[in-house]
Amino acid sequence: MASSNDERRAEYVPRRKKFRKLMRQESLDGVIVNHPPDVYYLCGFSGSSGIVVLLRERGYFLTDFRYREQAALEITGLREVIYDRSPEEGVADVLRGRAGLRLGFDAAYMPYASVVAMRRHLKGKASIVPLKGSLTLLRARKSRLELSAIVTGIGIAQEAFKRALSEVGRDTSEMDLAGAVDAAARERGAERQSFVTIVASGPRSALVHAHPSHKKLRGATVVDWGVIYEGYCTDATRTVAFGRVPAALRKAHRLVLEAQDRAMQRIKPGVKASDIDRAAREVIEAAGLGDAFGHGLGHGVGLEVHERPYIGRASRDVIEEGMVFTNEPGIYLPGIGGVRVEDMLLVTAHGPELLTTLPRSLDPSDYL
Repeated sequence: MASSNDERRAEYVPRRKKFRKLMRQESLDGVIVNHPPDVYYLCGFSGSSGIVVLLRERGYFLTDFRYREQAALEITGLREVIYDRSPEEGVADVLRGRAGLRLGFDAAYMPYASVVAMRRHLKGKASIVPLKGSLTLLRARKSRLELSAIVTGIGIAQEAFKRALSEVGRDTSEMDLAGAVDAAARERGAERQSFVTIVASGPRSALVHAHPSHKKLRGATVVDWGVIYEGYCTDATRTVAFGRVPAALRKAHRLVLEAQDRAMQRIKPGVKASDIDRAAREVIEAAGLGDAFGHGLGHGVGLEVHERPYIGRASRDVIEEGMVFTNEPGIYLPGIGGVRVEDMLLVTAHGPELLTTLPRSLDPSDYL
């Protein structure tokens, strides 16, 4: 069920409180936010060009003429400012008359040239410094409303996959299957895809992020897809067999499922993300295939399809209740093919709750 405008608008107040808490922790008078998912998170603006200047006592939303009407429809709780020159000059304009401010920005997303321009226009009356904390990490714990959108999106994605599999014939190509998944998702209410749907069959399934081709579906076939619903992404992967699958890949599939299960046993609040990755990786390494699993185990999913927390060997993230992320071990054997199975899960106080409910079988008929 779609959420109401009133429900969505009520979300922005506690979200801005979280950002202001980070400001206090870093002794800042404000933050300048330009990363579109963070902007959307704070005020509901879904356009591609907008900046939020969040001060301790008030906030501003800045955009240009192209988005004036859209901002009027979407923005809530912030004063709207339409700049007629550059966004950097617009930021300086709203801060005019406020000497001595110390403002933070997320260096991962604010271009260096923009920082230089803002400092020039502020003329030393305010300082702009990189944040020590991550604005993106503040989005990692999902609210009830966010979870509702994600769960609905997962349902749409799963039904689309099942519908697309039901239409597969002997002459179906990778591109045909990808198109069928996408079309079925739109028919069921998806806004768009989270990313370009991946379908890779036979030896091409060893390509981790392969674009679908005109090749006919033969052998082990990796399908990685996701949809966006009410602004929130989903992500899933299944490996299914069309015809004969080499014994090495059947073994790899069994190992991937075991690695997934081992990771699930490790997930709970307070655990290091790297420890979850290690739990899955040890299963594959023990079988002598560690080199065939070269990517991280998973990633957060929300307003972006890849966001915090990152579940990998080098991750410093710590798992918290309310986080949503993927669990997607894979094994890739050049010249033979690959296997990946990806589920989304919610971290509860007592452990993980699986959000993806599809079978994990190689047999396509098990999904119908």
